[in-house]
Amino acid sequence: MTSRGRVRTSSNSLDPNEDPVSGLERVMSNSNLEQMARQRRRHEEELLFSRQIEESDRTDSHEALSARYESLNYEVSENRLYRDAEKKPSHQLTLWRISRNRWFVCFLIGVFTGLVAAFIDIMVHYSKDIKFNWILKYLISKCGEEQRGTTAGCMWTVMIAWIGYNCVLVTIAAILVIYVAPIAGGSGIPQIKCYLNGIAIPEVVRLKTLVSKAIGVACSVGGGLCAGKEGPMIHSGAAVGAGVSQGKSYSLGIDFGVFREFRNDRERRDFVSAGAAAGVAAAFGAPIGGVLFSLEEGASFWNQNLTWRMFFSAMISSFTVNWILSWFNGRSGWLSWTGLANFGIFENKDYNIWEIPLFLLIGVIGGCLGALFNYLNTRLTEFRKKYVSSKFGRLFECLLVAAVSGFLAFLTIFAIDDCQPIGANPTATSTQINQMWCKKGEYSAVASLFFQNPEESVKSLFHSPINSFGVMTLVIFGIEYFLLTLWTFGISVPSGVFIPAILTGAAWGRLFGILVERLFPSVTGIDPGKYALAGAAAQLGGVVRMTISLTAIIMEATKDITFGLPIMLVLMVTKWVGDMFNEGLYDSHIDLAEVPILGWNPPKMSRNILADRVMRKDVVALERRERVSRIVEILRSTLHHGFPVVDRIEESPYESLPDYGRLKGYILRSQLFKLLENRIFEEEGTYSNALPNDFYECQDDDDQMKSLNDLGLTQYDESCWLDIEPYMHPHPHRVPLNTSLPFIFRLFRGLGLRYLFVVNDDNHLRGVITRKDVARFRERRRNHEYHVDELYISES
Repeated sequence: MTSRGRVRTSSNSLDPNEDPVSGLERVMSNSNLEQMARQRRRHEEELLFSRQIEESDRTDSHEALSARYESLNYEVSENRLYRDAEKKPSHQLTLWRISRNRWFVCFLIGVFTGLVAAFIDIMVHYSKDIKFNWILKYLISKCGEEQRGTTAGCMWTVMIAWIGYNCVLVTIAAILVIYVAPIAGGSGIPQIKCYLNGIAIPEVVRLKTLVSKAIGVACSVGGGLCAGKEGPMIHSGAAVGAGVSQGKSYSLGIDFGVFREFRNDRERRDFVSAGAAAGVAAAFGAPIGGVLFSLEEGASFWNQNLTWRMFFSAMISSFTVNWILSWFNGRSGWLSWTGLANFGIFENKDYNIWEIPLFLLIGVIGGCLGALFNYLNTRLTEFRKKYVSSKFGRLFECLLVAAVSGFLAFLTIFAIDDCQPIGANPTATSTQINQMWCKKGEYSAVASLFFQNPEESVKSLFHSPINSFGVMTLVIFGIEYFLLTLWTFGISVPSGVFIPAILTGAAWGRLFGILVERLFPSVTGIDPGKYALAGAAAQLGGVVRMTISLTAIIMEATKDITFGLPIMLVLMVTKWVGDMFNEGLYDSHIDLAEVPILGWNPPKMSRNILADRVMRKDVVALERRERVSRIVEILRSTLHHGFPVVDRIEESPYESLPDYGRLKGYILRSQLFKLLENRIFEEEGTYSNALPNDFYECQDDDDQMKSLNDLGLTQYDESCWLDIEPYMHPHPHRVPLNTSLPFIFRLFRGLGLRYLFVVNDDNHLRGVITRKDVARFRERRRNHEYHVDELYISES
């Protein structure tokens, strides 16, 4: 909407009642054109100078928003053609077909998300089988044949094989992210959160992103990184939702010709929400938790029908993955499987009133540790953005993390002698891998934590007897896993933070339970497993600051509501304590990416910031009837997604900007392309509105990437006129000049607006407000006082 290039804002258009043929003879004087060009250049120089001063003053503070992120378009363009289509008798049948297809698409989303989750889990299983049962088991059995004194030397061979295999898998994951789909790195939850907030994140829900995410996360987890596959499943489910609902693939260039009515941002947003919920359900076997997650962390726009369809997708996804995994594990038809993360069932479900303060204390510890994790990871991410930006540097860091993770695991096993008798821990396996150099009939408790998948380690910490792990084992393992997770989250591989945070919290939570048992030896019924569960919830809640959805996810994953009250109390205290220091991990990474996201509430102390300060005045506007040549010039010189339509544009003798007339509507860039492509011109007094059936789909963002040269417009075409009025949206949202920022914020947040026009008392256009203009005002708290900081919008 605001000018980014040299755009001629003077109009060569006719009066609305003037005949097109006579209008072709009207020519503006050269002096007027030159004067307006000088005014435009002077205004652009002033804007450029002010931006340079602003950026030089604020570069060190990193307080910026990126101009490369655009808003999604959720508003229906209710033009004359749209209203005429609603009057047709066939429209009733169309409405019924759309409603039916929505449910069918949600069913497909659940099925395909379940298939992706099962594929990831099966890949991790085979990777574990190769690493543990082929490579390590063979090498450790060879070492076991040697004498005790030379076993340590032989173990270096085992360690090198372990690290080498991990590095191979991590290399595959890193290559997929660095060279194929960069947006597939990390958990993907911050990007999906931004998308559902109304921001167009490039390639976030493409097919190549989904493939890179699924294969990459399987390689990351199989490669021994402190990463979980549950978080990326949310991103994968969202990509499935977007892909299935569109009936075509941009990555493959295939159009199946189905679900055309869903090819707009508004419908796609709802299906992405359903896909995110299905991803949570597939990961944790938690359909209700998936719906609540989309409500709490994802979707910014909500309605009752969407809730029911999301729950339907989540339920189908959960049962799909359960059926496939039960078949894969030799128990076909057993639908009680618990998704990708199986936390087991607690047999000791008792807790007393005197333990409530202990759970609250765990919440305080989790909030502090979560805040510390977020602070350190944010600083580390800033360091990466500055110094590890090359592709080779990012790949080298991934390999370094994989090598250090494997080396520390073996170093810990060498350093800690925590041999336990087989049978003392029913959850431990008596394999040669876990035996290491322990005596016959014993196993290494440290090896049982490192030499298995993270989900199995979580189950061991939850359900093992009280003396299964030594204090030093839990202390060192908890610290190591905390630091390795801190380093891993943010490197160029698909990785989630859910399971690593849960595993870290389970380690120090179990340690907390052991200390309680030693402080109160006379009290019976103290189970360190329930404190491990509380610690896991506290650690994860302190990192991501989730409350309602995380409570539901943990209860569904453990198949028990008994610990619902302690978990709720822990998560509430964790969030309160963590919010005293900083914001959640996902929000911190969104800020680092300079994304103009809108939070739940407007900034405090901002009611005196009015629309005339928020808006941009350099508007590129159209009249209701425009010459094709001017439309082509505007499309070539700007990247705006839409343009306001006014009744006139005149030269202003007092200001450098034109005097815009009354606001009549707005039209999208993609709609203008469609009109030019189909030659909907006025020539020789004739008028044609013969548009193709897909005109209503031209809100798709990819239409604006078309090249004007591909349209093949001739010089004669550009001399014609285009009547915009039948195709424009006639009643865009507008506010007066004295509207406050909180009111503007709620309009953007609640309605999902892309533009908001500012008019004076006579409905004359005075400016335009976009999402970035609103998001640049941020609430800050300094010295126990609230302030509103104004960020600058970076074009770089």
